[in-house]
Amino acid sequence: MSNRVDVGAPHFRRTIIRVLHRIGRRGASLAFVGLLSLAIAASLAYVPADQRVAPGYAMLASIAPLGVWALVWCATGALCLVQMFMRSDRVAFAVATALLMLYGLVYLFSTFTGANPRGWVGGAVWLAFGGWISLIATWPEAVVVSRFPGGEAEPGAEPEAVIVADGAGVIQSWNPQAAILFGWTIDEAVGRSLTMLMPPRFRAQHSAGLARVRSSGRSDLAGRIIPLVGLHRDGTEFAIALTVNAWHSDDGVTYTGVIRPIGGGSVQPE
Repeated sequence: MSNRVDVGAPHFRRTIIRVLHRIGRRGASLAFVGLLSLAIAASLAYVPADQRVAPGYAMLASIAPLGVWALVWCATGALCLVQMFMRSDRVAFAVATALLMLYGLVYLFSTFTGANPRGWVGGAVWLAFGGWISLIATWPEAVVVSRFPGGEAEPGAEPEAVIVADGAGVIQSWNPQAAILFGWTIDEAVGRSLTMLMPPRFRAQHSAGLARVRSSGRSDLAGRIIPLVGLHRDGTEFAIALTVNAWHSDDGVTYTGVIRPIGGGSVQPE
């Protein structure tokens, strides 16, 4: 019995870590909001009869039946738990923020009308919670890379190249490691297309992939380690491992790619 626990615990921790890496900070926040929303829905659906006359419940019931409030919270929770695994999660954040803000305003209004004299306390809490969720909605996904094909990165290894590009594949930022890896300075690379970093035979496929993401709003490659071929400024081709993450903002899709050379040698063109 004890051996099973010892073996299962590390496996469970690794599974949790993989899930957290998969969903990122935004997804973890949506998971918390989703579970909280379901708990609130349950508390509204199963209110004891003697507590329905309490100011908070009575105030909510005067606007809509508690069952309706429970249904809204349940739908919000389900939406958050579904979109926590999706790259396009803006709907979940918008709905959760709107519901929290609505709840806060209702509580504040009940204070002014006298229906719930201490409603301002709950109102302040709900509005602060809604503001926190709206702030999280502006976060980019954290890029977490701990393993590439070929094993663990050796201690003291050079940092990986990090490239940020917009939805059209135009480079927005370029760290010094990327400049060393591909041979282009930061000033030379920013503003140019990502296609300059790949052999010509792969460029059409790359452009088609970006077009699919723009039309569908999601990327099947996000979060995965992808073996590719890079192109140095001098024309040399070399094997690379790419991990890419994408997030959405008002300006559209933004990509962050973390790149490390693998194999230690050049690649002969096919």
